[in-house]
Amino acid sequence: QVSLKGCWGTSHSPSKPAVHGRRLHFQRMIEYREDWLITLLFRLQGPILFRAASFATFSTALTVLVLYLDDWSPGFRTDSGLIDVSESQIWTAVSAVLMLLLGARTWQALSRFWDGTGLLHMMRGEWYDSVSCLVAFSRSAKATRPAEVLEFRHTLVRLMRSCSRPGM
Repeated sequence: QVSLKGCWGTSHSPSKPAVHGRRLHFQRMIEYREDWLITLLFRLQGPILFRAASFATFSTALTVLVLYLDDWSPGFRTDSGLIDVSESQIWTAVSAVLMLLLGARTWQALSRFWDGTGLLHMMRGEWYDSVSCLVAFSRSAKATRPAEVLEFRHTLVRLMRSCSRPGM
């Protein structure tokens, strides 16, 4: 099932609200419920069926056209040179296309990985800065309440350590 949920933002920057005039505009985001893989792949809604059909329709139409032309004109494949294509040429063409697709997907995955790693390091740096600022701000109270300041600092460091654990 597909449910619509309101979210702030535009398609280009999902974290900022879209402003039209002086009013904020809600965008709708589709949330998919993925109970079972088979129903996810073979549902009638969503882009999966339409994308697969667009690729399959072109291939099917080209195959049917070649078969009809071969029935209509029996020497069509020989005259056009389709018979001269050897198995090794087909294998080379298919392998080249698959290698290009695999390389592009691997590059995209590595790019996403390094983007995530960079954001994780930025987050850790922000946390370190915030903890060091809070420790520095508590320095003035250390003379009057040393036990409470020590407990605050230890609690703060343990909290930031537990926050950074899932990112490791």
